[in-house]
Amino acid sequence: MASTHGADPASAARPFGDFVGLGVKFLQGQPLDTLPMLADLKVKWVREHVSWSAVEPSPSQIPGRYAALPDNLRTQLAYYRANDIGVVALLTLSNGKTAPQTAADVARDADPAAFGRFAAEAARLLKAEGVRFVLEVGNEPHNSFLPKALGGQWNGKAPSPWLDHYVRMVNAAVQEVKAIDPAVKVLAGDDMWVIDYWMLAGGLDPRLDGLTVHPYTPGIPEITAIANDTDWVRPFVAVDPDRSFQSAFVRLRAAALARQGRPLELWVTEMGWPVAEGASPVKGSVPERTAAAYIPRSFILAAEADVKGFLWFSSNDSVDGPMGLTRNDRTQRLTYGAFKTMTSELGTLRFARRLLGGQGTSAAAQAFLFTDDRTSTVVAWQATGSNDSELVVPQAGTEQLMVTDLLGRQRTLQANDGRFAVALSGEPVYVRLSSGATQIPQITVKSSTAKVRP
Repeated sequence: MASTHGADPASAARPFGDFVGLGVKFLQGQPLDTLPMLADLKVKWVREHVSWSAVEPSPSQIPGRYAALPDNLRTQLAYYRANDIGVVALLTLSNGKTAPQTAADVARDADPAAFGRFAAEAARLLKAEGVRFVLEVGNEPHNSFLPKALGGQWNGKAPSPWLDHYVRMVNAAVQEVKAIDPAVKVLAGDDMWVIDYWMLAGGLDPRLDGLTVHPYTPGIPEITAIANDTDWVRPFVAVDPDRSFQSAFVRLRAAALARQGRPLELWVTEMGWPVAEGASPVKGSVPERTAAAYIPRSFILAAEADVKGFLWFSSNDSVDGPMGLTRNDRTQRLTYGAFKTMTSELGTLRFARRLLGGQGTSAAAQAFLFTDDRTSTVVAWQATGSNDSELVVPQAGTEQLMVTDLLGRQRTLQANDGRFAVALSGEPVYVRLSSGATQIPQITVKSSTAKVRP
């Protein structure tokens, strides 16, 4: 399959900031008085739990009797409404007090029909709060109680009773939610690319609006964790031979269209890297400054891939280790500064196109154009992490060029014969041009021939 990675016209027309989101932890210990960080970061989407057991607290005694949303969630929703922040409402998959351990427990506490009714009630409650929202059916079902209780292969390969049950829950949610308001969007998915393919094969309701994925990868964001021929992904081929992040979305989008008969939105509802800090860094962690550099790189690659919404994981460490933009003692990591710089520099601009560089394992120097038709910004970096590349920008009649670094520090470059040389590294730089989208100069790069290796 040949991959094309440009954004469609609708996505090209939206400001970059409109798809920028963050997983929040206010129901997992993050103090509610830190809500203003979301406005500071110019976040437009958050992901937060809506608990089935909180909305339907006594299903075994009085099924179908629902309660109001919890006060702490309503406090969040009031802030989101006031600041035009949308909510990816993560619906929990069980209404029991503990996770189901057996098939009988699942039948009682994760009944698809009852879940569908809960999803519809969650939609009603959120509509009443006046917030923008979409519904996401569960978090990483292959990591939930379902496989242990029902059996099947971890990657969803048929036969997998756990995946079949999850698909029934999704379809029940779609049926009930669409009955009360067809405009409410319902998303389904997992953190593993291959499981979305098996869900499609399992017969998802054609009215489903989108799929979610958590494309965590142990290396750089340009390269997926899976390869073109990864054995446990078969019979599907989920990425191109270059293992590019963009190709994974192209292929999943095509598979969804073929199965569902209509385009589906693709959402990234988690992605991030743990930060290496302390005496015993967690597995897979990266230096703090590296994690900061991966934020704009990931979001920009997702914009190119026409991802509908991208929610970084996460706002705060809480119970998940050093994944937060903020630590549990409220201090900000460099990742906070990198996130804020990205939205400040690009939030109101539209992604236009890739200017330079290959993808995936062919990635080296990368450059992308963002514009609002009056001014333009080029974001560039060296995916190999080497420091032997320069972005050469001709700007006739301009004596200085403004460059902003990863953490928002600005500097001006002096022209040399009307040309500017911007040093590139693994940390993206934002280069503000004096021209609009129709007057972009012919930008080139001086670099080594080094390529990224997975």
